[in-house]
Amino acid sequence: MKPTESHAYDSTNTLQKNSVSRTIKNFIDDEFAIERLGWKCNEILVPCVEGSTFDQVHRSGKVSLSILLRHEDFLFVRARRKIPDNAIFLLDEHGRLHFSHRNMVSSNDRPATGFISPRDITADVAGLADFDDQLPLLAKAAASSGGWIITGDEITVGQWLRYNGLQVPDNEQDTRNLLDFLNFSTLPEPPKYGNYWQLLDAPDESPFKLEGNNRAIILDLIQSCTLDFEAIINGLGRRLLIERTSGDGAITSTDYRLQQLLESAAARHGQYYFSMLDWQTEHAATKQPTELAEQLAVAVILLDLDPALDIANTHFAGFDLYSKGYFKQRPAQVRTDLEAHLIKNLHVQPSLAPLVTQMILAGMAPEYLFTDWPSSLQMGTPAWVIATQAVHLVEALVPGASRKMTYQHLMGFSQSTKSLAPLAALQAEGSVDPVVTWAWMNGLIKRNAQGNLDAKEIERATHEYDQYIAMMLEAAERFSRPLPDRRQLALQELKSQERDCDPDELLVKHRGSGGGAGRQVSVLDLYMGDELHTKDWDRLKGTSIYKSFPELPFLFPVADLYETATSSHFDAVIGGLARNIQIAISQLLPEDATSIEYGAIGVYCVQKMNYKPARTNGRGGVSPARYIPGETGRYGIILCVQHGYAIKCFELFPLRMECRYNPDLEAFFEPLVSGSMFKFDTRFSDQKELEKAPVDLQAYLQNVAPRAGIKSRIQVRKIGVLEATRERSDGTPLYRSPRMETLSGMIAEKNPYITEQEIHQLGLQQTVREKAIEKTDAIFNMILNLIIPFKSCVEGLTSGDPKKHGGAIFDCIVDAAVLAMTIFAAPVAIAAAASKAASIAGKLLSASRILASAALSLFNPLSGLPQLLKAGGKLIGRGVAKLSGHALSLAHQAKQQLRFLTGANSYDLLKVIDHTGSAAHTRMSLDTVLHARALLKNDAIETAQHIVTRLSDKNFKLPKGATETELRHLANNAVKETAYQSKQASDLESLIGREALEELTEAFIKGHPVQLNDARSTAQGYTETLAVLYELESKKARYMTGYQQDILKLDLGKPPYNDVMPDSLFNPQGFTDPSQRATAWMLKGSTSSGNDFDNVLGVLREYTANKVSLADPNVIREIHRKLVPEAVGRVRDAGAPTKYGSSPTGFALLEQHLKNLDPSHPHFDKQVLGAVVGFQGFGDGNGRTASALYSISQLRDNRFTAMPPHVFRELNGIF
Repeated sequence: MKPTESHAYDSTNTLQKNSVSRTIKNFIDDEFAIERLGWKCNEILVPCVEGSTFDQVHRSGKVSLSILLRHEDFLFVRARRKIPDNAIFLLDEHGRLHFSHRNMVSSNDRPATGFISPRDITADVAGLADFDDQLPLLAKAAASSGGWIITGDEITVGQWLRYNGLQVPDNEQDTRNLLDFLNFSTLPEPPKYGNYWQLLDAPDESPFKLEGNNRAIILDLIQSCTLDFEAIINGLGRRLLIERTSGDGAITSTDYRLQQLLESAAARHGQYYFSMLDWQTEHAATKQPTELAEQLAVAVILLDLDPALDIANTHFAGFDLYSKGYFKQRPAQVRTDLEAHLIKNLHVQPSLAPLVTQMILAGMAPEYLFTDWPSSLQMGTPAWVIATQAVHLVEALVPGASRKMTYQHLMGFSQSTKSLAPLAALQAEGSVDPVVTWAWMNGLIKRNAQGNLDAKEIERATHEYDQYIAMMLEAAERFSRPLPDRRQLALQELKSQERDCDPDELLVKHRGSGGGAGRQVSVLDLYMGDELHTKDWDRLKGTSIYKSFPELPFLFPVADLYETATSSHFDAVIGGLARNIQIAISQLLPEDATSIEYGAIGVYCVQKMNYKPARTNGRGGVSPARYIPGETGRYGIILCVQHGYAIKCFELFPLRMECRYNPDLEAFFEPLVSGSMFKFDTRFSDQKELEKAPVDLQAYLQNVAPRAGIKSRIQVRKIGVLEATRERSDGTPLYRSPRMETLSGMIAEKNPYITEQEIHQLGLQQTVREKAIEKTDAIFNMILNLIIPFKSCVEGLTSGDPKKHGGAIFDCIVDAAVLAMTIFAAPVAIAAAASKAASIAGKLLSASRILASAALSLFNPLSGLPQLLKAGGKLIGRGVAKLSGHALSLAHQAKQQLRFLTGANSYDLLKVIDHTGSAAHTRMSLDTVLHARALLKNDAIETAQHIVTRLSDKNFKLPKGATETELRHLANNAVKETAYQSKQASDLESLIGREALEELTEAFIKGHPVQLNDARSTAQGYTETLAVLYELESKKARYMTGYQQDILKLDLGKPPYNDVMPDSLFNPQGFTDPSQRATAWMLKGSTSSGNDFDNVLGVLREYTANKVSLADPNVIREIHRKLVPEAVGRVRDAGAPTKYGSSPTGFALLEQHLKNLDPSHPHFDKQVLGAVVGFQGFGDGNGRTASALYSISQLRDNRFTAMPPHVFRELNGIF
């Protein structure tokens, strides 16, 4: 059997996933469907895509159930229960049988959502022949296909989700999260060389691991080849230097040039290195592809430059990949600096430096090779932590794949993987290093004298990051509190005192002054207007409302309630703003942060200067034209800092969480500062008008990003002073130090972006009866100014396109300012998007946190990590992954689930190096039980069933020293041998023989490999699936055999079997020669393309002349080979929803049936045609082979009668 074509495999699984996505999307957009079904994904129907992985697992059970339901005893049950012909039948994993109508629900303008409403009929079939035996067996098949077997062409959404190991959502938010995951879950096929480090990062059990003696040999060879001290890359790359440009002068891509380099190096030097390393034996045993030689070329090039190379190192040949100097730098800067380091210090040719840089970073720091980072992303920030965690997750799954992703895809995949448990666990393991790097770049942790990080510093890093993110999230929570609503407060108070009172009941004025006669006003409006307590208003007639609800006159005044709520909300805003300021200042460069930490600080607000033209006053005098202070900027302030003898100025924009050093301002502020910091008597002037000041006034007035090169006329006015500190820091990080709390609190209180009075006005909700005493337009415009900076975030989230959400997510988090977004009275659509943006940002930040306990758990001495720490300068998480099989196991589980969910064969990296050594190949040559004992180190294993049970344990881990190749070999053999012991296998073997049984089993396992560490299936479950498969094959075998035996009993010389197809339907050329007529008939009836007239004619004439027996299976094989050479060796799987079985089953039955045929029989031609088509003994080409046998049999008598299609169908019984 040929492996399933990757593109076809991918497309069917992708089609199935997309079908589920569309169904869910249509459902959640249909309010009527939600109202009818709630969030019952287990009842929503979705088309099952034929040929998908799920379909291949599910269909054998579906066919078996369909056959069982045709039992004549069930027809009486069906009639009694009045089950319609188009009903859907469902069998659950507990063996209970249900039926359902196919229901539809839809709003008028939406596509309909199909759903089921199962009714249990298990009791109705109890005691029926075959049902008691078959239902428990089919229930096991149901358990491996998402909990159900469903007849028809549809399955349920919940069933497909469970099959793929996904949680079935039961609420809107979880359903939308699931939809995000489905939209982003497919990863791209990896580049040719992955991350270039397959040899350099080989597992311990690999015979190709470049450590110890192997590395020493490589280094000796390198030294012998570079006696002139030239970098080996320069010698290997000379040809590339010549071929750097194409014929049209364009510079070729880095990937292409690297491929040329590695292919050339492998071809020229690979065998020599193999011989020196003594790898020829291993190479021959494992049949390695050329990738081994090319990966060896990578290793040689990099080891030449850094003999101590390790994928977990933070340095390469003296270059610090995670230097503190990269704090607040763009990621691309690292790549630029590394290239410069290679050229200057390692003497790599400038044109080759980018190639070497790509090989280095692909393995050691792939985040620096990602080309789609937004320009505003800076290292050392929480946004960078989130981004690098995303890259590390993808690289753990498919090395090299992140280089082919867009930013939206990367972030969307990373943040949606919480739906898949192995992915979430794998992501957690890879989250440590970005957090530790963040703490290192921010100066929050220190290395010891040997340059190592100990457990205490790792714990400190995670603790500080947790504190930092907690501060950001607390700011988000404070800003996201809903605006006080006077009307809602009044309603709540009213209901708390008089629950049964109708707030909308209309009252009329009976007494008092102030107008209102004849006007009807609601109870709630009167309460809000502070008029209810006067009792001047009452019902028009009937019982007084004050008798019905005696507490109404004594309700707590709404004005007091609202005042308290407004004050509380303003306090929350001030608190959130203060936290934003702390975060913003913490992101300054260390030398600038030191100035603020220890210097004297003058805090200045910025005012717009309005031009006032000259005018004549009343006394005949003239007031000259001048500028006067106007609007004060709410969104930014200037910090003037005296530290030592220096003056530094910083622009602070709290809502943008941005604090920037502006050296151009220093000349303007120096005259405003007097006194000495050393004497603690620094003084700052109260105010000053500045002309052509190097600031962008709009940034202060409208909260937009400050533009470079802008000069403005402004007035700066002092709003606060903070004296120089008299004591050194106690080690508390600046962002949460008492001094920073004081400064941020002062700024927030003195220059808030919204006042308590404005909050009061926005939530006033004045009634019709109340008079509006203030206009809210100005306040509303101010609110819009808050939202403008996040335009792309809001637009992305309101676009309705989930693929745009990845970009929107980044726009929301990279500035981090969305956390400060207030939604107040903003338009509904924008407010909703802003709220969602804040929620997404909060989730992104929360997800990036790691528990200190989780980080410290990596320091388990059994993992070997203490050795890693002693080596110094290592990436913690990656080092653990090298020393522990846990991460490998998680990656394997995650890849398997993604592979079946998305159909991505590339996740298996089919062309990677096989690290299975000769020792493993020796174990694999043993019989199954001995292999298991040797690999699992357990002499108690005595049978294949013992192995299956062990492999099915949910806590089973990949044994140390074992590769996936070896483990899969063991699992396949154990499953097969266990399945052969079943009653169903014995039954099928009695029908088709052992050889055919083994052939169809081998083919099925090859097409549907046994999955280990898979949430959806186990080795034990696979053996049970095979039992169901055997049962189905047996039923089909009996049907096919019985049908063909009945054909032998018929008089095929009578109608309809003697009907003739007119020549006009197949012979438009008018051939008269019998052989040519037969050929034309065969080509007319064939459903396959590529049939060659001359080839078919030649086969017919050859076998017409040679007189060999057409009842000989070998002759039939030979005719098939000549007619359909491309189908030779192709095996058709068992389990298809057809009347016929697998091709091994079919040919075994055909061989037996041919013994009953007599070539001299007058109707042998029809008998052999029916048998070859009816048993379907070949993977393809059965119809052509049968038609040839039919034709040859007649041509030997120098005649040919064309058979019409309806006779063809009657004879085979399967179409």
